[in-house]
Order: sequence, then C-alpha cells, then structure tokens
Amino acid sequence: MKVSAFMSIIRSLNHLFNSYLSWVVLLMAVLAYVLPTVFSWMTPYIAYMLQFVMFAMGLTLTAQVFLDVFKQPMKVILVSVIQFLWMPLAGFLVALIFNFPPEIGIGFILLGACPGGTASNVMTFLANGNVPLSVSATTVSTLLAPILTPLFVVLYAGATSSIEIQFMPMFISIVKIVLVPIILGIVLNYFIGSKIEPVKSVCPTIAAIAVLLILAAVTAVNQKQIAETGFIIFVACLVQNVSGYVVTYFICKALSIDVSSRRAMQIEVAMQNSALSVSLALKHFTPQAAVAGAVFSIIHNFTGSIFAGICRKHDDQEKLENA
Repeated sequence: MKVSAFMSIIRSLNHLFNSYLSWVVLLMAVLAYVLPTVFSWMTPYIAYMLQFVMFAMGLTLTAQVFLDVFKQPMKVILVSVIQFLWMPLAGFLVALIFNFPPEIGIGFILLGACPGGTASNVMTFLANGNVPLSVSATTVSTLLAPILTPLFVVLYAGATSSIEIQFMPMFISIVKIVLVPIILGIVLNYFIGSKIEPVKSVCPTIAAIAVLLILAAVTAVNQKQIAETGFIIFVACLVQNVSGYVVTYFICKALSIDVSSRRAMQIEVAMQNSALSVSLALKHFTPQAAVAGAVFSIIHNFTGSIFAGICRKHDDQEKLENA
C-alpha cells in the first residue's frame, strides 16, 4: 500500500471518529459489555495505551500552545480552579447522595480529581468554542495532575473511606503515565517535529483508537459490577458530568466571559480524563473503583456531542437571523 493511500485511510478514520464519536464510543462499550472475554485480556496494557495517548498529545504540542496560555492566562487558570475545586467535590457529593459503597464511591472522587480529557478539544472544535483555550487548559490541568489529583483524592476519599489512600504512590503513577510521555513528545516534536509530520498526523487517530480500547477493556473487566449497579451508575455519572457544565456556565456568566471561551471552559471542566481515572483505580484501588470512569467515558462523550450540536445549531440559527 502506498503511503498516500495509507494516509487517506487514516484521515478517513479520523474524520469518522470525530463525526460519530458518541456512537463509536457507545458501540465499543456495548461490544465489550456483551463480549467481555474478547476485550478483558487488554486490561494489563491500559497504562501503556494511556502513556501512548499522552505521548501523542505531547507530540502535537508546539510553542504556540504555551504562548496561548500567556495570552489568556486568567481563563486558563480559571478552568483549572473550577475543575480541581468543583469536580472532586461533585464526585464526593454524588457518592454520598447515591449512597455508593466505598469501593465504587472512591471512583467518582478519583474521576473528579483527574484533569480534562483530550476529547474535550475535539468537542470544543465541534461546538465552535475557543480551541486554543481548550488545548491550553487541557495541557495545564494535565501538568498539574501529578500534584492535584492525589491531593484531592486524599482530601475527600481519605476523610470518608476506610480504604487506605497514599499520596506518593499515586503521584509517581501519574508522573509515569502522564508527565513523562508528554514531555518526551514535546521534546521529540521540538527537535525533529518537521521531519516526522506523517507520523504526527497519524498519532491522533491511533491515540483515539487507544482510548476506545481502554474503554473496551475497562467495560469488559467491570461487566459484572456494571450489571450489579445497573442504571443508577449511569445516572450518577450523568449528574457529575452535567454539574460541570452548569457550574462553569454560571461562573463564566457572572464574569462576563465571551461565548466561545465559555463553551470551551464548560466542555473542559465537564469532560474528565476518564481513562486516567480507570488506570489509577485499577493500580491503586479495586476494579469496582474503575466503574465510574468506564461509565463516564460513555456519558461524557454523549453529552459533549449533544452540547456541541446545540451550540452549532444556535450559531447557524443566529447566522440565518442576521443574514
């Protein structure tokens, strides 16, 4: 197969994934739930797949992304403040209100304490949001994660659960899974980025496939727990996810932040790095703690797609009225 033909296939796959993200995620989750043995063997490789996703993210980061942080620092800082202050608290409240056992409840806190997910950048683009702000915010929250994620897990889960929670092992895991691959990607892009453009163009698609495989593996290994918790786990994830949109909306509205940036900030806060929460849950807690992350992966991609669709429809309507 010629390189041009291969690249054409990759671009088609990337377009398909971005256009039908929610349905692709749902299909993969259903397949993993119905046929768990087909996907459960991948569970030991979740951390490696996530490392690749982070490396691919680093490979796409340029100096411009970091310059964008300095162009709109208060917005980027505000996103991280809302994300790390509200979402772990939302996870704690959800676990409390729905009266989940500690093994499952800690998964919601861990999920809330994770940084924004890379899918948020795609959703922001689809929602006509401020994409540079989204990319900058994802990068900053991800770089803050080694300190803030274990800190908030210890703060909320440590005070309410009998499960032993240690800061340093979780910190080291996040450094290995998140920080090191991102830095390697940034360094490689800085020195030989112009020479590996074909590789860089393929990375987002392969990373997207890796995220889908992570979701499938987690759904498969937690099939029994998801069946036992039933519909209530989906409702709980939906509440935590939607709360991110609502809280961020009112804060942005109060601060008179422009619509494009507000959309980016809402998506960034509401869409967590569920794959990271799953990886940490399996390594430091129990498979039950990974259930929230597995279900949230389905929920936040659906709500993100719906939110983006509403935004685009609103913009199209506005253009027609102003024409």
